[in-house]
Amino acid sequence: MKIDHEDGKRIETGSVKEDYRKSYRVFLILFLISFTINLIFLASYLEKSIPRRPLLKEKKEARDEQKGKRPEGGVPTAVVHLKQQEYLLLCEKNSKTLHLFHSEPNRLSFIKSYPCIVGSNHVDKKEAGDLATPIGVYFLTSFLSGLPEKYGAGAFSLNYPNFLDQKEGKKGYGIWLHGFPNHMERPLSSEGCVVVKDDDLKELMRLIKIGDTPLVIVDTLQYQSPENQGDVFQNLMQFLEDWKRAWESLDTREYLSYYSRDFVNSEGMNYERFKAHKERVNQSKRFIKLHIENKSFLFSQKNGGHIAVLRIDQDYISDNFKSFTRKILYLREEQGRWKIIGDVALGS
Repeated sequence: MKIDHEDGKRIETGSVKEDYRKSYRVFLILFLISFTINLIFLASYLEKSIPRRPLLKEKKEARDEQKGKRPEGGVPTAVVHLKQQEYLLLCEKNSKTLHLFHSEPNRLSFIKSYPCIVGSNHVDKKEAGDLATPIGVYFLTSFLSGLPEKYGAGAFSLNYPNFLDQKEGKKGYGIWLHGFPNHMERPLSSEGCVVVKDDDLKELMRLIKIGDTPLVIVDTLQYQSPENQGDVFQNLMQFLEDWKRAWESLDTREYLSYYSRDFVNSEGMNYERFKAHKERVNQSKRFIKLHIENKSFLFSQKNGGHIAVLRIDQDYISDNFKSFTRKILYLREEQGRWKIIGDVALGS
């Protein structure tokens, strides 16, 4: 088609449109080639600058992310047995979370989690003033009131340093579970205590039993199957029954076979002194009867399942003596057999 303009020039419009299409296609092709080349160079640069992580490392990191997450049906490895209708607290330092569990028939039931504050030094406590929260199995042994305002509604003292801490030469004291007032700014960290807000502490105060409620402190929670938990429980129950039977039999040699040569009791007696004491005492006995109530069987995760902490109530009666003791037995696995390494009496 041809058009005559006012100036008399003739323009071939079809030819103009065709030239425009050709130029557009050439420009688009050049743009796509340039864009593709730039992408290739960018990908090459990123590959050199940010090396890809090995597949095994990625899998390990994925497993690490799963630690502390409660698998379906899993129970904490730290807990083997808890008397029915009792409560247990598990503090997870890495997530700064305090978990509450309750023992029900044939199961340990998770109840609730509370945000908590722990020491600013994230290692296991070793020295006084190191600002670290200890890792291990503890019991709440007393309640302190009338404290400075920063401790909130009060504080439950822990039996730190416990028997295992003392064996490791750990120092320090005054490790508590305490609150902080609702009107005060939430502290970023503690000096080693486990700290929750006052509303949460008051809720826990209605559940905690002095001397009975355990507070287990770990870096990150680990879990086991209920079947494995049941096997360990039966193994520890058998140990207690055999130990009780040997004690009642007045066979001192058999009784002492349940104790490690590394044993130390509440009075500071080592194995040899304890052995001499029992041999002397049992010579005058006509009978011994024991009743044992199992309160809790626990493990410290840092000991790899080789040390068990058994909280029991012990009624002892013989022909010339009787006593009631709230006791903690510390057992260590030695050559495939449990042996008592520590025997600690809690205050009545």
